[in-house]
Amino acid sequence: MDFNLKKAITVGCTCFFLAGCAANQSQVESSNYPSSQVMESISWVSQTLVTSPYLQMLQQNDSSLQIGFPDIQAFSFDGASLSQELQLALTDIAEALIAQPILSAEVIGHTDNIGNAEYNQTLSENRAHQVADYLAQQGVHMTRIKVTGMGPSAPIADNKTAEGRAANRRVELIISE
Repeated sequence: MDFNLKKAITVGCTCFFLAGCAANQSQVESSNYPSSQVMESISWVSQTLVTSPYLQMLQQNDSSLQIGFPDIQAFSFDGASLSQELQLALTDIAEALIAQPILSAEVIGHTDNIGNAEYNQTLSENRAHQVADYLAQQGVHMTRIKVTGMGPSAPIADNKTAEGRAANRRVELIISE
């Protein structure tokens, strides 16, 4: 049996290339397309929370669900304590997360634009941490919760009015894998 170095290198490189392509394809598939289990879990959470008062849900795509609380004043001016209405809504969310253990939550805190940027950043993080702590007290493991503070950088209403500033003092949740 003759050993042909050129043929061996060609075959070896081809195998290496194909293995790399297969690995890259699986990475692309896993990162771009949610599993059917994730899609079903997101759908279940959405259907479960649809009757919960105070929630507004927006399914961003098949693998995430954004939850806001537009009809309640979640926080007072300069405050991070949770309102009673927000606690009721978060209890429903916690129950849904507990029932779907493959899902996680990102809690995003926001502020109005009154005060300096550094202070508002800290306040938005404190608001997000208060929500995360409440979810944890309800039984959602902290490893499933990510906390982000946005400060005043993403307003949903005009900060020139009291009503607009109140709307901007909020948290949002992104439910995903």
